[in-house]
Amino acid sequence: MGKARKALSKLVGGIQCGLGGIVAVLALLVYASLAVREALAIASEEVYLYIFAFMVFSAISIASGSILIWEGNEEA
Repeated sequence: MGKARKALSKLVGGIQCGLGGIVAVLALLVYASLAVREALAIASEEVYLYIFAFMVFSAISIASGSILIWEGNEEA
């Protein structure tokens, strides 16, 4: 039971870190690319709000995923 829990914790943590990284890249693309902004229907006045929201979500997701991975590596 303990090994399965550790493996699941590492898997979920890795997925969370990956999603956080993808969202960080999306924030960069929203800032840098007009085509992405138009595809997502983001007005130029809202760009910084979206970047802020994406970066906050990204940071929280990466931190949470890192904690899950770290807890999965601890000895029981």
